[in-house]
Amino acid sequence: MTAYRTREIEHLAYELGRGPRRLCLRHLAQIEFVLSVTEARGRYPADFIRHALTGVRASRAASEGAHPVLLRGDDLRQDLTRLAEAISEGFRLPLGAVSQPTHTVAELAQRFAVSTKSIARWRQRGLVAWKVVGPDGRLRVVFAEGGVRRFVAENTGLVQRAGSFSQLTEREQTEIVRRARALIGEGAPSVNAVTRAIASELGRARETIRLVLKRHDEARPHDPILGRVSGPQVVGGDCLSIWEAYQDGASLQRLAERFDRSVADVYGIVTEMRAHAIKSRPIAFMASPEFGTVAASEILEDPAAAEPYARAKGRMSVPPGLPAYFREVYRAPLLHAEGERSLFRQMNYLKYEADRLRQGLCPESATADELDRIEACLERAAGVREQIARANLRLVIYIARQHVGAHDDLFELVSVGNVALLRAIELFDYTRGFKFSTYASWTIRHRLARHAMEVQRQRTRYQTGCEDSLVIASATREIEEGDPALHEFVTRMSAALPARDWFVLRNRFGLSESRRPKTLAEIGEQIGVSKERVRQIQARALTQLRRDFGQDVERLLN
Repeated sequence: MTAYRTREIEHLAYELGRGPRRLCLRHLAQIEFVLSVTEARGRYPADFIRHALTGVRASRAASEGAHPVLLRGDDLRQDLTRLAEAISEGFRLPLGAVSQPTHTVAELAQRFAVSTKSIARWRQRGLVAWKVVGPDGRLRVVFAEGGVRRFVAENTGLVQRAGSFSQLTEREQTEIVRRARALIGEGAPSVNAVTRAIASELGRARETIRLVLKRHDEARPHDPILGRVSGPQVVGGDCLSIWEAYQDGASLQRLAERFDRSVADVYGIVTEMRAHAIKSRPIAFMASPEFGTVAASEILEDPAAAEPYARAKGRMSVPPGLPAYFREVYRAPLLHAEGERSLFRQMNYLKYEADRLRQGLCPESATADELDRIEACLERAAGVREQIARANLRLVIYIARQHVGAHDDLFELVSVGNVALLRAIELFDYTRGFKFSTYASWTIRHRLARHAMEVQRQRTRYQTGCEDSLVIASATREIEEGDPALHEFVTRMSAALPARDWFVLRNRFGLSESRRPKTLAEIGEQIGVSKERVRQIQARALTQLRRDFGQDVERLLN
């Protein structure tokens, strides 16, 4: 069974898996669309994702009085790649039913001059794979051309680095083994320390060094290198792989079978790696002298935190003209002064307690119960933070509406303001006795002012492009006059870009049937993205055309 990071996508996968088979390709295409308009660092409403994938909006009655569920972009993108694979496998989609070109793992590796292991790593980073039924009736992993183009456009640097990777020579491998023996003889504490030092000296990836040493041990079991270093990381050097697979949702039993270990060994490795992750994680909080003297129950069971909301005085008036999401925000109750202070006190104490437990943690001997207590404190602190944030969202909307200009998007400003609000919650010192709204207002206004300057710089930066427009427009006019060579050139330009990128350029520079250049906002409404995203697509497409067709463009200008 596929393990998902978010409960919403897990429920959606259950529903789509029991839908009609004829909608399979449509769902896969919509998954690619959502991946193309989302980013790992963003947050997206679950209702928007559901509507994008199924075309069904949540009923107003179902969402009445409920706060919108926001999904983290990195979790969402990971789940969508798994969802596409699960849907294609569940419906046993035949290869002949796929309308666009597909590529196998070997074909993709040959196309980009990389190893099949690199393709496997790309799948973990967002390259969507489909499991289809081949002519022999067996399932095979393929990659649709549209998904490959999207991944390459989003990870150009990664693909170029992988394609330029050079294999290790025998001399380099011998040098790695020699240096590993020397470092272990000098008392290197762990395999990570050995691989980190060698990778820094030779300019190679740590996993490359680890793989060379692992192959050496497999070929010479009587004279191992990794086995000389103490600690659970040594045996086979698989700790990092086990930890990554465990984070992706693999069970202990499955990991034990995959890495040929006992469940107890895998459990010990996972616990230690989990402890290392918590130990290295900084926990920021506002300290108070009372934390070390007052009992935890007095802070965590404060009655003011149990009932922190102020009593509403009449019906809350909602400013006219606001979208539905913002109107729902205005229905959230406000905090009274004592409840606000109690929540901040509770949140910072939970972080203080988690940090105290973290400092006394020994990764080599840590137990799961100790780690659970730390994570439980952090999760509870995060819940209190969200409670404070929900009560102050209307402040963000109020300030954002004051900063909306002729070329600004209210949703974008609110998103920036929400990030500033969360930052203000983390940095607010409740012990001084000030109201949080005073500090939050200053932080939000300051961040929106900085955002306005960044947008202005970016708008100025991408304001050019007249030369590109002139070249493409003149090319189009000459095509109409019957130049076969130029027609072929522009056809190659359009074929080199994803369909959406070429659509943006055609409409932006007035090359469509209407001959009227469209604004970023108009194009964004057509393809369902923000105008800032359209600007990014335009800049990316022009950069690619300059790189691939620079000489041809100069010929046109001359």
